Amino acid sequence: MDIKVETWISQPVKVRIAAGGRVVIPAEVRQDLGVKEGDELLLTRDGEGIRMTTVKQAVREVQAFFGQFKKPGESVVDEFLADRRDEAAKEDCESGPRRSRKQRK
Repeated sequence: MDIKVETWISQPVKVRIAAGGRVVIPAEVRQDLGVKEGDELLLTRDGEGIRMTTVKQAVREVQAFFGQFKKPGESVVDEFLADRRDEAAKEDCESGPRRSRKQRK
């Protein structure tokens, strides 16, 4: 089966359900998606039917969705680390200072 990328993106590809509920994804589609045997896919069900997505694509979609709430120049990682440092400092004040690994030996 010779499936062009443009074809299977815009038009459905017919597959069969095999024993045990298995669905074979055509080789060309797997290659274009970059998935191989053993890779995990996400299956989403909605009112229209089902959608199969690679984990990589799902992560990109989530990042794009939440990226719209990030302010330009803002580093979410830096903000997270600063919050963790503040929490650790509060814990130190409440329970006394923590010993470093060198002090524990």
